Amino acid sequence: MNKTFLNLLSLIFLISVVQAQEHPDVLFFKDRLQAVESDNIFETDGYYNWGPSIIKGKDGKYHLFYSRWNKNYKFTGWLTHSEIAHAVSKTPSGPWKFKEVVLKGRRDGKWDAITAHNPKIKYFEGKFYLYYISTNLGDKKYTEDELVTTAHTGYEHPNWGTLRPNQRTGVAISNSINGPWKRMDKPLIEPSGPIATLTVNPAIDRGKDGKYYLIVKGDKPNETRFIRNQAVAISETPTGPFTIQEKPVIDYLDTEDVSLWYDKKRDYFYGVFHAHTFLGMVSSPDGIHWSKAAEYVLTPKKIPLVDGGTITPDRMERPFVYVENDEPQVLAFSVKKGDGSYLVTRPIKQQKLPLPNKRQLAWQEAEMGAVFHYDLHVFDKVKYGQGNNRISPVKDYQIFHPDKLDTDQWVKAAKDAGFTFAILTATHETGFALYQSEVNPYSMKALKFQDGKGDVVHDFVESCRKYGVKPGIYLGIRWNSFFGVHDFKVNGEGEFREERQKYYNLMVEGMVKEICTNYGELFEIWFDGGADSPHRGAPDVLPIVQQYQPNCLFYHNKQLAEARWGGSESGTITYPSWATFPYHSTGSGESASEAISKNNFQLLKTGDPEGNYWMPAMSDAPLRGYNGRHEWFWEPGDEAHIFPLENLMDMYYKSVGRNSTLIMGLTPNPDGLLPEPDVKRLKEWGHEIKRRFGRPIAETSGKGKRITLNLNKEHEINHVILQEDITKGERIREFILEGKVNGKWSELYRGSNIGQKHIVQLEPRIVSVVRLNVINYRMEPQIKSMQVFNVD
Repeated sequence: MNKTFLNLLSLIFLISVVQAQEHPDVLFFKDRLQAVESDNIFETDGYYNWGPSIIKGKDGKYHLFYSRWNKNYKFTGWLTHSEIAHAVSKTPSGPWKFKEVVLKGRRDGKWDAITAHNPKIKYFEGKFYLYYISTNLGDKKYTEDELVTTAHTGYEHPNWGTLRPNQRTGVAISNSINGPWKRMDKPLIEPSGPIATLTVNPAIDRGKDGKYYLIVKGDKPNETRFIRNQAVAISETPTGPFTIQEKPVIDYLDTEDVSLWYDKKRDYFYGVFHAHTFLGMVSSPDGIHWSKAAEYVLTPKKIPLVDGGTITPDRMERPFVYVENDEPQVLAFSVKKGDGSYLVTRPIKQQKLPLPNKRQLAWQEAEMGAVFHYDLHVFDKVKYGQGNNRISPVKDYQIFHPDKLDTDQWVKAAKDAGFTFAILTATHETGFALYQSEVNPYSMKALKFQDGKGDVVHDFVESCRKYGVKPGIYLGIRWNSFFGVHDFKVNGEGEFREERQKYYNLMVEGMVKEICTNYGELFEIWFDGGADSPHRGAPDVLPIVQQYQPNCLFYHNKQLAEARWGGSESGTITYPSWATFPYHSTGSGESASEAISKNNFQLLKTGDPEGNYWMPAMSDAPLRGYNGRHEWFWEPGDEAHIFPLENLMDMYYKSVGRNSTLIMGLTPNPDGLLPEPDVKRLKEWGHEIKRRFGRPIAETSGKGKRITLNLNKEHEINHVILQEDITKGERIREFILEGKVNGKWSELYRGSNIGQKHIVQLEPRIVSVVRLNVINYRMEPQIKSMQVFNVD
């Protein structure tokens, strides 16, 4: 291969990377997958069902094409006796009714003599195309009895040595969804490039350029092991000829069964696949260069049921996404459980408003959390300076020696403040890891402290579980003074820098996997400054978190932000602060786009009521941030700068009370303890919140544009707490609170956003009834709670 051609390939790849950066993948639907009921399971007596593909017909009905074979042939009978069948439903999620068999093996020496399997049904330019796979035994003579014996024996039968390499993809064409189907005399495509041996399991769609993009599976060339590759081929017509591209679709994982579609709305290609433990998704801006999708892990191989049960299949394969009007409607797949084999068409909930996923909902309902900052420089007796700390390695990491280390004491203090979750800086800007890492030598394994066996992350997580506080982890990977990393980039030039960057990225990805797999379920993973994006050369961390911590809030990188920084480190947010946002990610600080960073990050503070993405705001501040100081890490003699209780309560009103989750920075000292003045103030704070809001005078809930709360008699009130049912979205845009004073209605307050919680402070008023009048809303208001208080 000459140098000019190599340079051209590099240029093409660079262009695709730039496209991916400027034109991001923004399809998110995994959290809208619904539980399964009987109508979503298609099982037929006496048959194994496999390989679903769905299309909507001109009759308005939905048509399912799938493989089936008689159970008399055993499960391995797909090799010899599979046929393609057709079922019909009024909805894309079922129930399905068998209609007919449409294709079988043709025998008579044809390329598709034996079996018809794994279909994909498509409609292109006025015709229906039924793609499928088949095989033959070449020139060998055989009997039907021999095929039955082959089916019963399976992969060990001598015939398999011929059947497998003869597997190819073909297509049948019809003017009607009901046939008749005319087959091509030859296979559609032969192995070449990144696949060898066979071409099977076709998936195809038409791109915006009018060309047809086909993905097929084969063996990885020049491998002694059994590893499968997926290749993409391009043609001007649905029937070829197809030209296989050199780069495989997936080259980092042994996968099967990619099923693709082109999303016109988002101008992106998507493909779903099955791996060893999960169904996943890949994406591409051009149909040729594919990478892990923003939602790389769609679902583990378990099926939730409407009745609360779960099916754990023996096999769960052949995923297919049915898309209508560029929105995924159904995730279909094949299941083998015992001697049963059936199809599942799992509904995908459609929504008119942005809604929180289960991780965001838990994070918002948590309301208050702590982040414990701990790193080597706490012990160096030198005032912390962020600029120096990011570029100057700590001279002696053995200074880490917290002789009275007590994470129970830390977490109990957080619990006393009312914090429901807590986060620990497992790594910060020095790069030192506060746990036992197998991939990062600059970790607690290297310490003399505790004979190199200490693990602060383990201790912290166990303390959280002891006190009923949800544990989270902060990973600072943007800066690392030990490895010479600044803004994700390793210092140096040329090949030297490139190789060190690869090492750093792999190390970080390994650390993320360690954190995600060694410490049980985590509540939040916080990448300070974000985690950038693999398209920009940064570590690829999002898929790891999705795979190993599916219930963990991801905060954040260029691909996804499940929460947003609230635009300041004051512990407060502006009003209103909407949980919706116009962008799928935020950047961080100077890396944020101008639309986000302008006007002192105003958009981060306010959100956008018309935004398409649910991304609630975080308010953060250090406890030692009073009177001109702002200390995230412990400093000697700094107790005078702990926020007074009055300021902390003001912070609570202007964060939790304004639809934001509050995270407070706490600072363990060199002894390994949270200083007593901090512990005392936290306890006072928790007590004061309970004192003010522990017992409402009255409470109600309801839906509609008017909610009334009768107090039964006159009461003096000075606070009202409102909460929307945010599982239904933020629906309210403008409201008025009224109170009945001396038998007449009087306006008490006028507002806009409510969201998870809005605390209204009022001048003291004596009222007998309080009512909420919603005067502007997107959909019918859903009020989870309206409480009234008299706080002295």
